[in-house]
Amino acid sequence: MTESELKNTWKKQITPLVIWIVLLIVSVLFNRLGSKKPIPQTVSLFASVYSLTLTFFYSVKIIKFRKKLKQLNEN
Repeated sequence: MTESELKNTWKKQITPLVIWIVLLIVSVLFNRLGSKKPIPQTVSLFASVYSLTLTFFYSVKIIKFRKKLKQLNEN
């Protein structure tokens, strides 16, 4: 794997993770500090759960990629 391919792969994995983390923070803050009516609270709760789930999956994907790079470097 060349260095440019490696940089592109990291960029493709880190960018969505950062976006989902920011969305998670915004949705949690909106839930805690926003409107106390039931509809906005429900929407922000679903956004929090959705972004937390995707953050977890992207984190696992990055961890697997790091393990794969370690194996390639050892060989």
